[in-house]
Amino acid sequence: MSVKIVKNLSAWFGKTARDLPWRADPHPYRVWLSEIMLQQTRVTAMLPYFERFLLAFPEVEDLANAPEERVLKLWAGLGYYSRARNLHRGAKAICERLKAGDGFPETASEWREIPGVGPYTAGAVSSIVYRKREPIVDGNIVRVLSRVHAIRKLDSGNRLIWDLSRRLVEERSADPRILNQALMELGALVCLPRNPKCGVCPIRGSCKGKSEPHAFPEKKPKKEWKHLSERKWIPLRRKKSVAEVWLIRNEGTGWREGLWDFPSPGARGVAGAVMRSEFRIQYVVTRHKVERHHFLFFVGSRTKLEDQNGRWFSILDLPAVPAPVRKAIAMVEKDLKTDQGQR
Repeated sequence: MSVKIVKNLSAWFGKTARDLPWRADPHPYRVWLSEIMLQQTRVTAMLPYFERFLLAFPEVEDLANAPEERVLKLWAGLGYYSRARNLHRGAKAICERLKAGDGFPETASEWREIPGVGPYTAGAVSSIVYRKREPIVDGNIVRVLSRVHAIRKLDSGNRLIWDLSRRLVEERSADPRILNQALMELGALVCLPRNPKCGVCPIRGSCKGKSEPHAFPEKKPKKEWKHLSERKWIPLRRKKSVAEVWLIRNEGTGWREGLWDFPSPGARGVAGAVMRSEFRIQYVVTRHKVERHHFLFFVGSRTKLEDQNGRWFSILDLPAVPAPVRKAIAMVEKDLKTDQGQR
């Protein structure tokens, strides 16, 4: 069965593989960068970021030597910012290896020593770049192999799926670079969570679960959403006809670490200003649904806001800010345009 799956899957990938920028030249830096960016992100969403990162940091040394602020700014919008911070730390760790003459990591165990690299990423990079016979397991591959082998209940840590993946990549006829990418591609394009395209699946003849694909694997109970609310002030001023917004850098820990955000109610210098408008936005992060209530204030061009972590920024040139801040700024811009139209 493994031989047939490897053969059919590899042939299918050779004919239908997407033309992705790291595939033509599987350099370790480019493949590692792509895999970190693809964690919890679709290919179509990450491609513009991948291209911008390579323009800004064409070599791993460029990424390692860049200020974290610049890395976070280029990452802004991809979410899960710990990935960006780990990427930066990982680049520094790789450069230490290069300085020592050890080169890029090659084996999965060597990649696991790089910050932010787990078993899946280590297996993916080592197999794609160096053709190491390393298994890979992510959400897509769990779904593919669960359906192929009609596995309803998954064991802790997906050990059975890891064993099945290893069995495939260790098949003598398998090219690890081709096979592992083919598994990823199949899960992303054909063996979909909903409405799988079983009719065009290259391994449907080996699939035990094709008659009821939605039964494999058994769905886990849905986690309950946690509902949070936030209140933010948006101090705005005009300086030489440019609209500027006051932001504060988060020096704490957590998912907003190092990012810029609006101040919470009570910021000095704002309390005496006249509120112009208020609006709400909603966003989701992990298992939290958050409602943000914003209060927009126009302050004088000479108003001093006292916060050592705060700065004025043009709304056209924002620093590293999370997605909800960008969404709020878009509403501020709309408000300003309406105001100009009324004049």
